[in-house]
Amino acid sequence: MGYSVKIGVIQLSFNEDLILAIIQAILEWLPVSSEGFLILTSVNVFQKSASEALRAAIYFHLGTSLAVLFKYRRKYFDTITFRNIPLLRFLVISAIATAVTAIPLYILIKESFSLLDGMLITLFIGVALLLTGSLLRFGVLKSSDTLTFSERKFSDELLVGFFQGFSILPGISRSGVTITYFLARGFKRQEAFEMSFLMSLPAVLGAIAFDIIYNEIYVDLSIEYFALTGLVTVLGYFMMNFLLGLAERLTFDKICYFLGIITIVLVLIFYAFF
Repeated sequence: MGYSVKIGVIQLSFNEDLILAIIQAILEWLPVSSEGFLILTSVNVFQKSASEALRAAIYFHLGTSLAVLFKYRRKYFDTITFRNIPLLRFLVISAIATAVTAIPLYILIKESFSLLDGMLITLFIGVALLLTGSLLRFGVLKSSDTLTFSERKFSDELLVGFFQGFSILPGISRSGVTITYFLARGFKRQEAFEMSFLMSLPAVLGAIAFDIIYNEIYVDLSIEYFALTGLVTVLGYFMMNFLLGLAERLTFDKICYFLGIITIVLVLIFYAFF
């Protein structure tokens, strides 16, 4: 028997969400859409509704965002104290651009997913994973691996935020689309990873705030939720450091292609035999 935790109108099992928390911590920094896999698991394994799974996926991102905050605490401190104006500009502009695309898409999928069954949602995520893999492949092919953070332009801050907003779609990886943009523009891989990590915190905090305001949610958090968030933070922190160390060699496009094809094949099998 698992414990229960209530996040707004969501009633969750502690045992189930322990699994979801681990998935989030491991997959968040891999450009394979942690949100997509959280929803796949929630809908197909734990039989949650699509809207409930979407909201839980958003809230579990808080843990990995805290890992980013801890990792880059000095940079964020310098930003909020106006000691690092270039980074402040980057975070503000990219966050505003993200909101422009993410808010209408969130409203659209929240309404649309309530009308779809689990298999159609799974198929949607599988196709989105293939798209993410294609984007990553494009970024790798176009990368010149020469630019640094100081060489970015205003258009980079605007466009990468715009593309980040599309990651609200399950199966579209936030880190995947942002890293792809930076690589395609010619930024060094290490710089691409760090910029993607840094811009994730405002995006996640904004998504949670909007969800609370838009749905008029009273957030009732328990000790179990804080424990799970702490677990995601710790695991996410170590996973982030691991990926930064491998940033020069990692290619995720083939992973996305593989997972996307497997997902679609499983959906076709379910529709054919069940």
